[in-house]
Amino acid sequence: MKKTQLDKIKNRGSKKYSVHEVLFNSSLEAHAIEYLKNQSYLGYEGINKILAIKFNKTLPFGYVLKDGNKIVGFLGTMFSERIINKKKYIYCNLHTWIVNKSHRLCSYQLLLPIIEKNYPITTFTPIKSLIGLYKKFGFETLQMKYRVVFLINFFNNNSLKIEKNADEIKKRLNKVDWKIYQDHADSSFLKFIIFDKNDISNFTLIISTKVKKKFFTVFNIIYISNRLFFRNNWQSISKKIIKECNIHFLGQYFLDEIECVLPNNIVLSKNFIRNICVKNLPTDMKFDVLYSELI
Repeated sequence: MKKTQLDKIKNRGSKKYSVHEVLFNSSLEAHAIEYLKNQSYLGYEGINKILAIKFNKTLPFGYVLKDGNKIVGFLGTMFSERIINKKKYIYCNLHTWIVNKSHRLCSYQLLLPIIEKNYPITTFTPIKSLIGLYKKFGFETLQMKYRVVFLINFFNNNSLKIEKNADEIKKRLNKVDWKIYQDHADSSFLKFIIFDKNDISNFTLIISTKVKKKFFTVFNIIYISNRLFFRNNWQSISKKIIKECNIHFLGQYFLDEIECVLPNNIVLSKNFIRNICVKNLPTDMKFDVLYSELI
């Protein structure tokens, strides 16, 4: 969206509203948190977990919409610095867009300060009623798939080994993957490499989370550095994950089948589809859900 178009939209907006960035440890932080806590139909515990993971401590963790001095809306942001094909980008993942009912005609104003920066922007959990608004502001709607499979206790391949020691992992990773590893240092992430003892150059970094469902827990893949290695050793890696994490369900988000390392030709697997909205993404980036609310 061109600057002239944004300026026209800004000028059309009601002058009684104002949008303010909310920084960590700022005077506005406590007021924004209090606003979120007071939303009866919003689970603050989940939002608090997102806010606790600070990928970037200098950029806003959200924006508030004010009617005079009163906060009437909030849009959560997860900013991160990413390196895609040797070029640095500031990414913004959007989450928790909430505006008081009587002020929702001005909800779009929360988007404007983010859009005008031309950041690559993602939102993986958009409310259906807002997808049309995203489209009006130049977002592309894509279908993201989620596959969950039941891990069978295959015969173990003794040539594979798991390494969880950060110093040892650092020796094997390139600068980009080491940055990703460090950025996800929070204890809520499961991080390790699986490698072939007969060829230590053949390995993959895996970053994941444990997600508790109603009746079971899923090992959710957030990032895999070497998809080919994972696919070629699918059965043995499954055995390692069962043993290491005591989990029998594995899940992954993806756009295209070629990106998914989980087989779709086994009986105990299920696919889900959801719409996501993206804007300004580099054309040569590989899809993942790093640095997002899906963690």
